[in-house]
Amino acid sequence: MSKETMKAVTVYGPSLAKMEVVPKPRATGDMLVIKVKRTGVCATDLSIFTGESSFIRRGEIKIPCRFGHEWAGVVESVGEAVTKFKPGDRVYSDNFVSCGKCAACARGDYMSCGDIRSVGTIKCWDGCYAEYMQMPERHVFSLPNELSMDEGALIEPASIAYDAFKGVALTEKSTAVIYGNGAIGMISAWLAKYYGAGQVIVVGRNDEKLKLAYPIGADAVINNKKEDAVLRIRELTNGRGADLIVETSGAESALRDSILATARYGRISIVSFYERDLNNIPMDPLVHGCISLVGAAGCDGNAPAVCKIMCENPVKLTPIITHHIPFESCIDVFENQPKYNSEKIKIMIDFD
Repeated sequence: MSKETMKAVTVYGPSLAKMEVVPKPRATGDMLVIKVKRTGVCATDLSIFTGESSFIRRGEIKIPCRFGHEWAGVVESVGEAVTKFKPGDRVYSDNFVSCGKCAACARGDYMSCGDIRSVGTIKCWDGCYAEYMQMPERHVFSLPNELSMDEGALIEPASIAYDAFKGVALTEKSTAVIYGNGAIGMISAWLAKYYGAGQVIVVGRNDEKLKLAYPIGADAVINNKKEDAVLRIRELTNGRGADLIVETSGAESALRDSILATARYGRISIVSFYERDLNNIPMDPLVHGCISLVGAAGCDGNAPAVCKIMCENPVKLTPIITHHIPFESCIDVFENQPKYNSEKIKIMIDFD
């Protein structure tokens, strides 16, 4: 590390985070040092802050942890082995870092690396609640000029939602239902319409947030605090159920409803963490309906694929950004979560 310093936020225990002056990383070898411009606040970040994350309980996230994994920025300096980037380039990155030394890494199969570190989470690679990030060249990508820094920071959550649609063929006759009106849910609705679903339904618990689903792709919304979502989905599909359900809420009741609202031979993609073991899940309808239940958590190649979709899709995702908070005030987002909850979908931390 150099003698230069920067500000960064580290979680030291349940509901205890500090912004500190720490050594600034150096650009050596194949490493880049990137000035962070935007950082998105993720539900996983919130659970790390509170200590409720299941990954903390299982020892996969060690405290203290410099968290944060949704980001975009500008290259400040590059190591001597870097060939694809130069200072001033606009970039984003994968949300993981492979070892770069094993046989899998040598052949470019980074997801098969036996020593993967996740940015800001499991086996933590220092995250993006910091003025500067250090990343190896193999995990960094150019951010096209037509995309804003806000959109660059949305690539990571979109790359997680992207997994929910792999192996699914959506057509004008297909119904895709999204459970959850948070950022991943909204992005899933955006992707479902992009991939051709004739009917996209978003289920949530907040009318004001649900309204924002329409401009990004929803054809109908259901407030499941006010009506039975399973019955309404069946009504909207003439009794058949959804061809694809993307469960993004992390609520046990949403997973239970998803099983009951899926068409025979349909699929449920889970893009959420439940933070606990679940009970009262109706397995027999899952089996009898020949329903596929698939976990979706992102993988190598997703980020540039989503970036390409963002460039191609005339429908912008930026309406889901409900707050911009200066970096100096970012700890308030964690310490005072309730004051943001009624309105927030995606909070962006600004470093400009």
